[in-house]
Amino acid sequence: MAVPLHYTGIVPFAAGILVAAGVASALMGKSRRELLRYGLALAVAGWPIYVIPFVTLDYSLKEAFWNTSPGLPLWMRIASAWAGGGGSLYLFTVIASAAGLYLLRVHRSRSFQAILGGIVLAALAAAFLNDAFTAMRERPASGAGLNPLLKSPWLYPHPLSTFGGYALLAVAAAAMLTGEKRRSLVVYELGWALLTLGIMLGGYWSYETFGWGGYWAWDPVETSELMVWLVATVLPHFLVTVPSMSAFNSAWLLSSVFMAMYVTRTGLSPLHSFAAPGIGALILLTVGVASAAYGVYMLARRSEAIASEAGRTLRSRRPYAVGLLAAGVALFVSAVFVYGTLFLPSLLAATGHEATVPQMQSGVRYFHPVLYPLLVAMLAAIPLAFIGDRIGWRGYAALLVSAALVSTIFGLAAYKGVYLLAPLSPPETNAMMAFGIPWAVIAAASAIAYIAYRLRRSRAQRLLADRLTGVSLLHFGMAVTVLGVLLSGTYAFNDKYTWYYQLKPGEAISLPGGAKLVLEDFSYGISNSTVDIHTNYVGRSTTYMLAWSLLNYVKTDLVEFIKLYNQGREIFNNNLTIRWLLDTAKKSPISLNTSIAVDANATVTLYDLETNATITLAKDEPAKILLENASLRLDLNMDPNTGIISVNLLIMADNLTLVLPDRVPLDQDKIGFHQYIEAEFDQPLELSLGDTRVVVERAGILPEALLLAGQGSPLLATGNRITGSNAALYIYGYVETPEAGRVDTPSQLPQAVTAYIVSTLDPTAQRILNMIENSTLYKLLVDTTAIDSITKSPKCLGDPHGCIGYVDAPRLVPETAWLDVKLRVDNGDASKTVNVRIRFEAYGEIQGIHGLVSKVIPIGLGLDEIYVVVSPPVVEGHLGGRVAYHELLVYYLHEAFKHLPPKKRLALAALMAAGYNIDVFNDGVVDVEERQQLEATLVDLYLLAENFSQANSTIALEGLHVQVKIIPGVRLVWIGPIIMALAAVYAAAARLVAAKHGNKE
Repeated sequence: MAVPLHYTGIVPFAAGILVAAGVASALMGKSRRELLRYGLALAVAGWPIYVIPFVTLDYSLKEAFWNTSPGLPLWMRIASAWAGGGGSLYLFTVIASAAGLYLLRVHRSRSFQAILGGIVLAALAAAFLNDAFTAMRERPASGAGLNPLLKSPWLYPHPLSTFGGYALLAVAAAAMLTGEKRRSLVVYELGWALLTLGIMLGGYWSYETFGWGGYWAWDPVETSELMVWLVATVLPHFLVTVPSMSAFNSAWLLSSVFMAMYVTRTGLSPLHSFAAPGIGALILLTVGVASAAYGVYMLARRSEAIASEAGRTLRSRRPYAVGLLAAGVALFVSAVFVYGTLFLPSLLAATGHEATVPQMQSGVRYFHPVLYPLLVAMLAAIPLAFIGDRIGWRGYAALLVSAALVSTIFGLAAYKGVYLLAPLSPPETNAMMAFGIPWAVIAAASAIAYIAYRLRRSRAQRLLADRLTGVSLLHFGMAVTVLGVLLSGTYAFNDKYTWYYQLKPGEAISLPGGAKLVLEDFSYGISNSTVDIHTNYVGRSTTYMLAWSLLNYVKTDLVEFIKLYNQGREIFNNNLTIRWLLDTAKKSPISLNTSIAVDANATVTLYDLETNATITLAKDEPAKILLENASLRLDLNMDPNTGIISVNLLIMADNLTLVLPDRVPLDQDKIGFHQYIEAEFDQPLELSLGDTRVVVERAGILPEALLLAGQGSPLLATGNRITGSNAALYIYGYVETPEAGRVDTPSQLPQAVTAYIVSTLDPTAQRILNMIENSTLYKLLVDTTAIDSITKSPKCLGDPHGCIGYVDAPRLVPETAWLDVKLRVDNGDASKTVNVRIRFEAYGEIQGIHGLVSKVIPIGLGLDEIYVVVSPPVVEGHLGGRVAYHELLVYYLHEAFKHLPPKKRLALAALMAAGYNIDVFNDGVVDVEERQQLEATLVDLYLLAENFSQANSTIALEGLHVQVKIIPGVRLVWIGPIIMALAAVYAAAARLVAAKHGNKE
């Protein structure tokens, strides 16, 4: 089936044709640069046109449908253009095209034209194949809504800087691969600065959004960004010391960029993936693999020259060059390690195999032992490069030995617990922190020392043109970042450092550092804007599939149970015998205030339940049974597998004695846990117990040990007597009363009566059934056709695939519910009001990514931060499905229900229950326990929503859920990359200034 092209794709399609023609002419040796230039210009010109559907909410464009909605403000609609998988690739294409136009002015190599055109074509083709320009086949009623986690101001700086960095680095790599150095290095440095900022902004976005305090989790997309950054950072270190590696480094950099974009479009990342790899993603992988293969070829081809240049650098004994080479080697090994970690899983994912990349705790265990020593080696090389010329080799050796000694002492002391930097973290973590901090401080001091020296020796004009000043500032920023990571990393990552509070209105909690947090006011609200949760989901999405299954589970289980319950109630109300059984069972045991003696001919047999052996103790001979202080016990026992209740009658006795005519023929004197005695009488015995007549045809004599599963006393055999305390006579026969008539024992009650009695005897079940009967849900459960009308339609019944995944849910629902919270932070005499909004985006549950976005409040404390997370309260479930649900979900359904008939309410509640429990469907199979959990969640949400009252919100009773942790030095993690990025821009400007003045350095 042909993919419909949206009008926004016309200009990019034309650009692709021109770029392809330009590449073809370059490959054929013809100089037709204008074709490539026109193609690149058209690609850039197409961007404003592409943004139009997002701004105007034109849902005819698939990407606009999936990433916008009426409630999205204008400034967010613009950013939503690059929020999807296709749009972000087109953004890369546009930035790469602009950078290409810049470099084509000075670099006219046909090979550069071919590679540049190939980069743009690959990205543009991937954008087309990832639905950047695909038109919707069916006109939706509204947008599906932007991913709740992307509804953030950080949607501007993070993707723009990251994809901008990728694009500039890729184009710079193409230029350097084909011999252009000066202008390509300017583009490279700007790209490196953007990527550095992008990684930091992504970390801060995670830190501010996910609510656990972490800014790095070794998520595969984060790791792929680091991979590009490491490969890019290797390049300038070898450019001076081993220039023959330039071709390999450039090809490798190009490969890493396309590999990183591929990783984002696979299932390797749980947080960032757009989808499983399709053809568009495979194009990206192909470019990445081809570039890597070419790089390896160039590395092998120039291996002798590389070895010679490296040796020459070492023999020169110039501290700057040797330090640059040492840092380059450490970076190179790090980059190879990270690149290799992603490379194989990427290939496996492309071939349809299951693949994983270490992340979260497994990522820490995998990456840290390798990258930490390499990081220390890089830090150790910084003083050699920047102050080696001043202090000489002996001075550097003394500095190195001193730093190693101090770090080792600090590290050992921290490991042994002499002092602790992170008291709740393992000794190894404390040792790594203590060992690394001196190296980071020395590296930072060395960079500052170099800058101070240059300030003292150079005039301001010359300093602005001095690239090495910018480079030294960059390394200072890196040392600052490392210091911040060492101080904050374990606190940010580890939940052990979190305090948990419940904050009620008017109350205050004390924060670390002496501040107090006060909840002044709160209010709930819901948007007037709507999202379409039906058009592109029904029959397709996992949530709809699970909701469809859930409704059918309810039809099979709960509807049938309600039916049986009602039948059982009717039988119970009209049957005196059953009512007497239930009443007697509730009163049991009933004391008879007498002892009972039975004399009769009987066959008495001992049964061993463990060995199935039987021993006849008497054969049709006189036997006597004495029951002292007897009581009547009627048990109603339900078989958990069948749900059938059996009626069992026992006569309990404080002391029971069985007298046989002869000595008991047993080798043992105890009859215990696995044994019992049965007496079958020649003639039925009649026992008159008040107005109750018990007819006994045979009786089982049960020891207390059997009744209590081995915890009680056995029967004791002495001579011709068998005695036991707290034993029982199990009656086979019937019981007869004036009000109930005859009841056989043992016997079984009808299944409908079982359903009713079980519910009656369970106070929780009775309460829930009463709630269901008083809700609109009850009519749907007693109408056997109601759920069929929700899960089937004439249209899908005629479909070859049937109605699987069909749920007749409301097409348009409110987009967002929120909880506005007014907080006050008191710090000494100063007070600050903080207004926060906690959002629940309903379509997040439909998309299977969850819609709740808690609010993080970072409070500065010098270089540290107090990390405060405010979440809505939880509401206890009636059935204990998920035990508790956040109140925003309940409030949302309460408000949505106001405008929906009962069937639509049930459909919406089923979708929300499915989205809330979407993790149970990861393996595509729902087991019995998960099935019960799903059904319980649906009933809970429906009942809680109907009975919700904002006046009686859980906040007033229990308070907001607040998490607090203090994260030392975390602000250095944000400051360091900013310094690095500014320094890279400074270095690029210095290069341009030098070029303007003809400086060849």
